[in-house]
Amino acid sequence: MEKEEMDELGERIKALEENQLKMAKEFGKQGVAFFLTLAGMKVAALREDKYKFFGKYMKFKTEEANRYIGGAQDVEEVISLTGKFTDDCIIYSESLLK
Repeated sequence: MEKEEMDELGERIKALEENQLKMAKEFGKQGVAFFLTLAGMKVAALREDKYKFFGKYMKFKTEEANRYIGGAQDVEEVISLTGKFTDDCIIYSESLLK
């Protein structure tokens, strides 16, 4: 391959990696928000008195997840952060259901 072709290929790879990261961030943010919403519905259905606490938690965690995931530098970091926020939600929602 000539240098020009190599440069063009490098640019295409870079663009694909940037697009992959952008998509991972959006799916990660939506995944956390979706899980928080489902957990919130369960809390509200089983322990309506606890839902107002969960609602505040959900708003804070969604904003925090968006901030951290939005600042991620690679797909692996997005996956890790998404898992962390989902795990946090599971632990908190389970504590409200006891």
